[in-house]
Amino acid sequence: MGALSTRGGKLAVAVAAILVIVIGLAAAGVFEGWGGKSAKEGRPSAAVSSSPYGGVANATAKVLARSIGQRPADSWGEIHAREFITSAFQQYGYFPLLQEFITASGDRRIHSGNIIAVKEGDTAKRLIVGAHYDSAPVGEGYTDNATGIGLLLEVAARIKKVPTPYTVVFVAFGAEEEGQVGSRHYLATLTDVERSATIGMIDLDAPAGGDELSVASRFGGATWLRDDALSAADQLGVPLVTSPESPGRPAGVVWAPSDDVPFANDDIPTAVFSAVSWEASNGRKLAQTASGPSMWNTPRDTVAYVDERFPGRIRDQLRDMSRLLETLLTSKLKRTP
Repeated sequence: MGALSTRGGKLAVAVAAILVIVIGLAAAGVFEGWGGKSAKEGRPSAAVSSSPYGGVANATAKVLARSIGQRPADSWGEIHAREFITSAFQQYGYFPLLQEFITASGDRRIHSGNIIAVKEGDTAKRLIVGAHYDSAPVGEGYTDNATGIGLLLEVAARIKKVPTPYTVVFVAFGAEEEGQVGSRHYLATLTDVERSATIGMIDLDAPAGGDELSVASRFGGATWLRDDALSAADQLGVPLVTSPESPGRPAGVVWAPSDDVPFANDDIPTAVFSAVSWEASNGRKLAQTASGPSMWNTPRDTVAYVDERFPGRIRDQLRDMSRLLETLLTSKLKRTP
């Protein structure tokens, strides 16, 4: 195993060092040659907030995918990803909490954890923003879900010192690929006060890579949170769509299982942000996939494959998603649950 043989080994140190470089590049405003505003001095979060939208998310996703690679639940890859995400939150001025859990999945015993970072808002009402950091045991987990973690961390940095009307709880979920174990555990540990204060959950699951940026809800279509996202996207000029209607499925419903499921089951409004394609399945209905043939959970979900086949797509989609999420989280949403 070499560098992977201990917690906090050589790989974890190297990845943490890359994070510092990413922040430095953000401060210089040099991501992808976009230019951008002059960097603010001091806090890393200020450097990120003054960098071009999507730049840090894009670079972070590549670090997770290339330097750590596969991150199945209860693996060294997942452990190193957890260390990297914790370090990133700390760099951005947060005090992340590691919420470890042990559970059974079939005949396996899984030890994983969630990383939780809280951004206090003007009220105690809470919006949860989550993304899973584990991956399938194939490929590099680039679109699913290094892009989600990159976006989560960039947005957390951008709004760190910006007033928000609600308290924002950022959660990097473990073991999503094992049946949303991390999000189920997180929800089960909420106190009655925390649960009653929670007004919605935003799930960033493969938010870049597919043909179209999409937002959808679960079980019956529209939620106020999904509709506010569509309204904000329209105002910003972000090309955001929702799922089309197909036989047996209403429009606006997310089909693939994700970390929003436990929250929707508990009657918490959800919005799932993904970049997807809508492809015919069996000639009768549409299927939600990554750009065909599907990249999710396959050996094709790598930086090399995606960036060669769709140059600039990840960067551009993360730019649009970052703008949209910053607007949603710093604005008083129009509808109430």
